[in-house]
Amino acid sequence: MATVTRAALRRYVVAHQGYTSRVRSAKPAEVAHEIARLGAVQLDSIATVDRAHRITLSTRIGGYDEKAVSALLTRGEIFEYWAHEACLLPIQDYPLFKRRMEHLANEHWWGRKRQARDVEEVVLARIRDEGALPVRAFEGKSEPMWGWKPEKRALEQLFAAGELAIAGRQGFQRLYDLPERVIPATYLNTPAPTDDEFHRGYALRAVQGRGALTEAGIAEHCRFRGGTREVRPHVDALIADGLVVALPSMMVARP
Repeated sequence: MATVTRAALRRYVVAHQGYTSRVRSAKPAEVAHEIARLGAVQLDSIATVDRAHRITLSTRIGGYDEKAVSALLTRGEIFEYWAHEACLLPIQDYPLFKRRMEHLANEHWWGRKRQARDVEEVVLARIRDEGALPVRAFEGKSEPMWGWKPEKRALEQLFAAGELAIAGRQGFQRLYDLPERVIPATYLNTPAPTDDEFHRGYALRAVQGRGALTEAGIAEHCRFRGGTREVRPHVDALIADGLVVALPSMMVARP
């Protein structure tokens, strides 16, 4: 087990974030590259200063066209899915998250049980015929907070199960489409990993994106339900493979 001072570790973690030191403008390719470097960029509709994902990206790569994210989703250069929460993710990790899609096949991220398959069939038929659609394209009105109308519930469950993908956004509203029209076939057709492969792959990405994390931090970042008990054997495997370095109570990404 390696040792390092707290001050040195703080400097390392801050430097690892890659904050920009000057005012600059970024191109769409730089947006995709930064999402891949960070591993996940959480989306948030709250905009007290600006939306969370815009702050996350602009503090690292500078200003960028807000339409770039939607265009990258449409072209399948990044994808959106449930990681820490709803996140922008590098397209190369789509096969990894197919395991989570299997976990959410019958239960949504927030615990809603899958139901109303007849509504899902209606929603899917319209998307097949009309292309990518937002929730407002369907009749009905959602109630406040999480009182979703049936079509919204169907769209979200199909998305959680990997049976729909996000093809872009209109404003902040998702555009739902068939995965084969959004996700490149190379990634779409790759088999889902095993549970061990998913946990190890995702834990590694968490440490690489953040620079250093405790086992509890990995579990929280990845939303692993078993906490540190579930994380520990996978961290041990990553250490044994030389992919992360163990400090007292902390895992650090290999340079």
